[in-house]
Amino acid sequence: LDTLEKWVTEIFSEIPNNGLPRPSFGHLTQPFDTPEFHKLYRVVPIKKVHSLSITWALPPQEQYYRVKPLHYISWLVGHEGKGSVLSFLRKKFWALALYGGNGETGFEQNSTYSIFSISVTLTDEGYKHFYEVAHVVFQYVKMLQKRGPDKRQVF
Repeated sequence: LDTLEKWVTEIFSEIPNNGLPRPSFGHLTQPFDTPEFHKLYRVVPIKKVHSLSITWALPPQEQYYRVKPLHYISWLVGHEGKGSVLSFLRKKFWALALYGGNGETGFEQNSTYSIFSISVTLTDEGYKHFYEVAHVVFQYVKMLQKRGPDKRQVF
């Protein structure tokens, strides 16, 4: 840590502080409010892998950095035990894996928006039932929104 601190000081100490406040883009309340973002896109892959990715643009989450609500939702969505979305999809032979999350990069989380995605790796059978898989994912998210997490899932 001492070495890293020394390097940062050496490299960045010559950069002058202009005293300007950090720019805010809070006036851009709906950066993804365009028709192109409310569509289903099918992409033909190079490899024979089927996946479904659902992405939401949410309000900025930086004020919640201590409690990280998107990490909590990621944990609930990514849960693999009894009663989980993945467990249900596996029983139907529709999915192999499911991931929900939000990276903390400047692209996925900044002062204008936060991106949250759920990705499902589908089986060949799951690909045939693509819309049903999407419906199950949306049902689960709606249930979390309506009821909140089930304590049995949390502990």
